[in-house]
Amino acid sequence: MSLLAVREVSKRFGGVNALAGVTFTVEPGQVFGIIGPNGAGKTTLLNCISGLTRPDAGDIRWEEASITGMKPYRIARLGIGRTFQIVRPFPSMTVRENTAMGALFGRTNGRLQPAAALAEADEVLDLVGLGEKRHHTVLRLTVPDRKRLEVARALAMRPRLLLLDEVMAGLNHVEVEQALEMVRRVREGGVTIVLIEHVMSVIVGVCTHALVLNFGRTLVEGPPAEVLKDPRVIEAYLGERYARRQQPPPHPAPKSEANEEG
Repeated sequence: MSLLAVREVSKRFGGVNALAGVTFTVEPGQVFGIIGPNGAGKTTLLNCISGLTRPDAGDIRWEEASITGMKPYRIARLGIGRTFQIVRPFPSMTVRENTAMGALFGRTNGRLQPAAALAEADEVLDLVGLGEKRHHTVLRLTVPDRKRLEVARALAMRPRLLLLDEVMAGLNHVEVEQALEMVRRVREGGVTIVLIEHVMSVIVGVCTHALVLNFGRTLVEGPPAEVLKDPRVIEAYLGERYARRQQPPPHPAPKSEANEEG
């Protein structure tokens, strides 16, 4: 049984089709990548899954039950957590207190007491690499650390499915590698992940499956290595420069005997 099933989901904003008949399933234990150009409908798709946006058509099922149009807090308490592109922590709180908010209000089995929520925050902060900064105020955090905090707050809910919206955008190479390792640890902890990402090394490095959206429609779906070689994906999203970078370097032509002698 699939953990998440999206069936023919469509969403319009005015005259724009943000999503048009998108269908896919996410299996337990997967890291499912969603890629595509800006405006392809990726964040709208996560908004529909998490309840922030109600689809105009189609159905979204969590295990066997429809969650289409359900309130975000109810979806969260079913075990679906998410992050946002624009991080908005509580600036007057510490890193630890921000993380504890997920445990306080987003748990499937009801609220924890404050002391228990703070203990949960400590465990999650160690997982994402912020344990040594748990008592810092948010204003002291770098952009990469604020993204980690966003993930920590979602993980404090103890979700079974985590939706990540471009948590690696704007990071340098070293920071991306650190974030990749964080995603791997989260997956090893038993959390299924759906992530939106523009960094192709992330899609190849951690995803077990990939879906490409273009103008709100599914362009191609499959294993990441195959998806990224698809001519339709190269034309619509990656571009020929990306394709050329993936080509092996040409072998040098063998020297002729005349050249060797001369």
